Amino acid sequence: MAPLQSRVWQRYGQLRLYISGDGLDVGWFDPRTGRFELHQLALEPEFWQAVHAGCDQLLRDGRLHEAVIQRPGPPRAPAHPLAELAASADPPRAAPEPEPSPPAAAADRHAVARAFGPSPAPDERWVVRDPRWDDLASNSPGEAARARSRELWAEHPVLVTAAWLLGIRTQAVSFAVGARGERVVGRKLNGWAARYRWHVLHAVPVGRAGADIDHVVIGRFGVVTVNTKRTGSSVWVGEYGMKIGRVTVDYLRKSRAEARRTRRLLGRAAGSDVPVQPAIVFVGARRFTIRRGGPADVAVLRSPRALRRWLRRQPRVLDDGQVDALYEVARRPSAWQLRAASAPGPDRAARRRGQP
Repeated sequence: MAPLQSRVWQRYGQLRLYISGDGLDVGWFDPRTGRFELHQLALEPEFWQAVHAGCDQLLRDGRLHEAVIQRPGPPRAPAHPLAELAASADPPRAAPEPEPSPPAAAADRHAVARAFGPSPAPDERWVVRDPRWDDLASNSPGEAARARSRELWAEHPVLVTAAWLLGIRTQAVSFAVGARGERVVGRKLNGWAARYRWHVLHAVPVGRAGADIDHVVIGRFGVVTVNTKRTGSSVWVGEYGMKIGRVTVDYLRKSRAEARRTRRLLGRAAGSDVPVQPAIVFVGARRFTIRRGGPADVAVLRSPRALRRWLRRQPRVLDDGQVDALYEVARRPSAWQLRAASAPGPDRAARRRGQP
């Protein structure tokens, strides 16, 4: 077999090396954090050899100041992914190996996992990763938007700064404003989660094109995808449309798409259907008008406090065991990828635009 090749992918503040060879997607490595995914266990030595070569090239090119390479011991593929996730009591970022659970407790957790139905089909491949890095629970609110804002600002610092001083709203400023709104909502969700036994994930990366979901809330009501919008203008919401000031926006369509994608991805990872609802919450709206109750399938809420009231009114569709098991699935990045072993890289639209 020919030596494996590394390809650099950089977008939205992220930097990755994608490793492939002879038509095989072998995995990827993040040289800044040490996170990685290894898809072909038999090619582990060749994978790390290609990673070292790619990092050396990035250092020579000046695109990287220091590489973090932490090669773990031989990975073990789980025989029953959902059962193993549900049996993990502590966050996977802890360095020491967890002590085995008592047999009775382990049996209870496996029973919880079985509540979601059978495990995925045998021919589906699950990604093996370093558990110290692979936990979306460590993401902070607004992390993705903040990284994108910094990236855009760094590309054209003089122009963006001048536009900001003149009151012109650029993409960099829009992402920064959005990140502030996500932080406001995210901090409140974190406090409510501790009080009401919810689980919350922030800045959840979806697919391979740099998209993310602002917040994902998991509780007895199922899963709620929350899209945060910060504005100082008036908001008008009808049954089939929405306006910010006098501008018609397509937030409803995007929220529905997020919910459909979440239902598909988490359902595949959990091996069963997952109830998902979309919600849009505003921060700082000057005036909020909703006609005829708004859209039937998307909750549009005027403030974070209204979001809390709405969540607490939702009917119970999951028991506590199912909630915990689903959270263990959702906190793993591979659950949000349509095909963990598919070819890496950005989406088709990005390739048509000529982006790396």
